[in-house]
Amino acid sequence: MKTLSLFIVILFFSTSLFANNELANKELAPSFITIFNEGSRLDVIDYLSDHMSKGRIDTYGIDAHVGVFLNNQNTFGNLKVVKVSPLSNGSERVEVISNNNKLKYNLIINKEKEAPHKINYFTLQDSSAQNSPEKTLSTKALKQELSSFIQHLSKEDAFSGSVLVARGKDVLFKDSVGFANKVWKIENIIDTKFSLGSMNKMFTAISALQLIEKGKLKFEDKLVQFVDKSWLPKGDSGAITIRHLLTHTSGFGNFFNDEFNQSNKEVYRDLEAYKPLISESELLFNPGERNRYSNSGMLMLGLVVEKVSGESYYDYVQKNIYDKANMPNSGSFELDSVTGNLASGYLKRMHSDGWVDSIYTRAIKGSPAGGGFSTVEDLHQFSIALTKFQLLGKEFTEDAYTEKTKYNSAFWYGYGFSVGGEANNRIVGHGGSYLGVDARLDIHLDTGFIVVILANQSDVVAPVRRKINELIASYR
Repeated sequence: MKTLSLFIVILFFSTSLFANNELANKELAPSFITIFNEGSRLDVIDYLSDHMSKGRIDTYGIDAHVGVFLNNQNTFGNLKVVKVSPLSNGSERVEVISNNNKLKYNLIINKEKEAPHKINYFTLQDSSAQNSPEKTLSTKALKQELSSFIQHLSKEDAFSGSVLVARGKDVLFKDSVGFANKVWKIENIIDTKFSLGSMNKMFTAISALQLIEKGKLKFEDKLVQFVDKSWLPKGDSGAITIRHLLTHTSGFGNFFNDEFNQSNKEVYRDLEAYKPLISESELLFNPGERNRYSNSGMLMLGLVVEKVSGESYYDYVQKNIYDKANMPNSGSFELDSVTGNLASGYLKRMHSDGWVDSIYTRAIKGSPAGGGFSTVEDLHQFSIALTKFQLLGKEFTEDAYTEKTKYNSAFWYGYGFSVGGEANNRIVGHGGSYLGVDARLDIHLDTGFIVVILANQSDVVAPVRRKINELIASYR
């Protein structure tokens, strides 16, 4: 069967779609899809080692590209070719259907402009050809369709986690699938605590905004007013303001660097432990000139919260966010402590044919940039508290999830919140991803929907999020 499907893919590309033999010889999509559908881990390593550009391998390492490929293989399953588009701006574009989730995607393979035209990057993007809702879904039908979808993904090993969909306080759907611990076969449940990745940035931003709202801090205050200069990297660090930190325009980069990867993760129990990673780096640009999503910048904002409040970052967030929002199962739990219902994270990696537990890659305790834990129900409570202005007043709350392009921030970012959707369907929240971690909170401000997806598996949230958005577009 594998030989037959391989023959069909090759025949499809080489005859009906690429009549020009010279052009066909330059196309990578046929071989890429063949490896995606049929290739083993070793096949993937060989293929990407031969076909990825030297620049990308030198920058990110072959292991990073192989890891992305293997996790995408696992998430999407076999790809069925629907349509091939002409080359555009150095990219091949093939519309495919995922066998695991039955959704359409555009496989984009971007290549070097110069010979030998190897791969710069590859990605599966949602197909833009979306049909308008043809039916009206009841709550019962929404539950049935979403449950069937998630259960199917779980059977394919393409999703492990918890999902909650609500409209305001009314929970329309919640379910958990997969294993919190694969070794001991401990199943995920609604109370399972999942790592949030970067979703913690929302809590850090709210903490700073609370202090600004109370008059204890100002947007234009300089970072050097609160942090010892020995923390600051080379460059114009003295010009960095609180607003720069909130909008990712400070020039700080990412402390998840080679030094972090090679370090003993047990040392990261407080913010002080991150000092060598940040102080020995350099600013990527002058503060305010442009934007760069920055874990280091958000950690520095956590230091400011500590200095101004007189409390540890963790105590401040516990008192002023988790307690106020009724989030009893949320926190930055130390991974070597005994914490009930804590999910391990799993992913595919270059060095193993099986699942890899990501615990040894993580800091022992989360930081203001991410790595805390929560549950889908706690994040539902957080969303209600936020939108009912229980954490910040109306002015500061709405300011938090309004885009800040006037400060050279990204068009999709406010203060610690992602900003998206359309004029009559604004969607705010945040995502989070790391090795063995994938998470998303979407708050639909105009329709009242709240969607929480937490997974202890890499690169699996996007199809679930997309399916939910399609279903709630039809919900009445």
